[in-house]
Order: sequence, then C-alpha cells, then structure tokens
Amino acid sequence: MKCLTHKKQNMLLWLLTVLFFIQSCKNSNSEPEQQAEAMQAELITLQPSDAVIEKSFPASLQGKDNIQIRPQISGYIDKILVDEGAYVNQGQTLFHINASVYREQKNNALAALSMAKSQLESAQLELDKYKILSENKVVADFQYQKAKATYENAKAAVNQQQALVASADVNLGFTVVKAPVSGYIGRIPNRQGALVGPNDTQPLTTLSQVSEIYAYFSLPENEILKINANRSGENLLEKLKSFQDVSLLLADGSLYKHQGKIDMMDGQFDPTTGSVMLRASFLNPEGLLRTGNTGRIVLKTTEHNVYKIPLLATYELQDKLMVGLLDKSNQMQRVALKDYVKSGDFYIVKSGFNPGNRIIANELASVPENATITPKTNP
Repeated sequence: MKCLTHKKQNMLLWLLTVLFFIQSCKNSNSEPEQQAEAMQAELITLQPSDAVIEKSFPASLQGKDNIQIRPQISGYIDKILVDEGAYVNQGQTLFHINASVYREQKNNALAALSMAKSQLESAQLELDKYKILSENKVVADFQYQKAKATYENAKAAVNQQQALVASADVNLGFTVVKAPVSGYIGRIPNRQGALVGPNDTQPLTTLSQVSEIYAYFSLPENEILKINANRSGENLLEKLKSFQDVSLLLADGSLYKHQGKIDMMDGQFDPTTGSVMLRASFLNPEGLLRTGNTGRIVLKTTEHNVYKIPLLATYELQDKLMVGLLDKSNQMQRVALKDYVKSGDFYIVKSGFNPGNRIIANELASVPENATITPKTNP
C-alpha cells in the first residue's frame, strides 16, 4: 500500500514537471510574438496653434458693366468701325447707320422753323401797330387783343418747330453709335447693309467694361450663420466685408494675382438651394479676366488653439476619419476625428486632443490596432 502511494506521488511529480516544462515553452514562444507586434513608425506630436482655414466656392465672373449696344433708330448699317473682341475707349464710334432719312427730317424741321419765325415777325409788327392805335383810341381794343393772340400763336409755333428741329437733330445723332464706356467688344451679329432697329431681339453688340471684375458665388446658410456668430461687425454685410484677403482661383487652379473684397449680399436666400448669392470685386488692370470666366472664391479664417493634422496621417474607415493615437505605453489605437474642417493639406481639429498627444504620421492603414510603436528616427 505504501509502495502504491509512493508511485502515485512520483507520477504526480512527473506530471507537474511536464506541465511546468510546457508552460515554460509557451512563455518562451510568446515573448517573440509580443516583440513581433512592435514596429517603427514616424510620429507627430500635436500642439495647439493658430491655423488659417481656407474654404473655396464656385464663382462666375462678370465685367463691371455689360452693356448691350442697341440702335435707337431704324436704318441700314453703313459702316462697322470696330472688330469683335477689340478694346474701345469711351466715346469711340462703333457704327454708322444710314442718316439720309434723318438728315432730311432735320432739313424739313429747319425750313418749318424758318417759316414760323417769319410769321412771328409779321405778328409782332401787327401787334405793335394795333397797340399804338388802341392807345390813341383810333381802333377798338378788340383789334389789339386779336393781334396779341395772333402773336402768341406765332410764338408758340416757333417753339414747336424748335422742338422738332431738336428732335430731328437727336435722331440724326443716333445714326452714329458710340461706346458709352471703355471696354471690350463682343460678337457683332449684323453686318454692313443689315437693317436694324430699336425692337430687334439681338443687340448690335455687347460692350464689357472689365477694369473691375465681379465674382458671384453662393454661401450655404450654415456658413452664413457661422460668419454671423464668429466675425466682428454691426451687421451681416459688415461681417462679410471683414474678409480682407479674398482670393480667386482661376480655372487652371492658379491663384489670381489681385485680391478682392466682398461688397454685396443678395437680399434673400434661394429656397431651392438654401444659399445666398454674394459678390466679390477684383481689379483687372491687365484685362486677363472677362465676362463668362469661371473660378473659385477662397475665403480665409484664422482659428485659434486648434490642432493641424496632415491628410496623410488620417485613414478613412466606415465613413469616419481615423488617426492612430499613442498612449503612454506607446500602444496605438485608432480614434475618429471630431469637430474638424479640411483646409489645404490639413484637417483643422478643434477638440478631442490634448497638447503633447502623439499620432502616426503616415501609412496608418498598415499599422495594426494596439501595436506597440517605436518612433522612427530619420537617418
């Protein structure tokens, strides 16, 4: 019986030894696995700072003045003195409309005026004669009053003919079509010999004054509310005008060399889009911009005590932007960005981090969750 108990004890001791050996093997094998999880990565240490947030909005460009040049009289085009696309100065002659009809109208009005003046002189003589005779009691006062009325009618006829001469002179002047402002000529649909008139659907041409360009763009209602809450000014328009460095990106992505300013806000929101139209004006001394150009308006806002996170440090996962945040033991966990806006190559984050937090600088998608990170040093 004692021998059997002794054998059991030896067997138990042997089993414990085997279990201890197996556990030792597991521990020795797990150490390399933990070490395998450690990997090198570039890190960014976050510190709050001031950041300029840029937001861009599609814009359509128009010249300061876009004037449809229309004839104010009917007639045939005698001469076209400009070419399409040409730059013209204010007062420069653009078109000649045949003036023969209007010249004859003026001549007839001048002839009628001359006759009216002669009748006025005759009426004046009669009036002077009957005035003397009436004063000397030679004729009745009735004759004098009749002569006076004849004189007044003749005087009115002269005034009427003078107005007709002035009207004929105006119409004659309309046969010469001049540029009301300086600018660039658009298309000229009619050619020499074409009959034109004030009721034509097409203008003679369009004249664009582009020394100053207006850029029209829309801001959504939420942006307007943010501007109203965060910028200084007595009213909303003043707050919009406080954007001092309004920039314009051209269609090729290049930055227009002149900065502009917001100077107009539409009186109502578009109910279909929930946005409001604004206008920014830009100087255009080189004449680079024309009516019909497109671009993007860039508005800049300075935010204080925010964190700048490069786009390369983020990873999109299930419609969320993730960054790899390290804890005190250098283990990485993915966390979603909150309260952020995109500006250039960065996301500007207002909350969710503390000064000194460290995040993975790039290639976050290749770093496993809970990996132990060793900071990578540049050679």
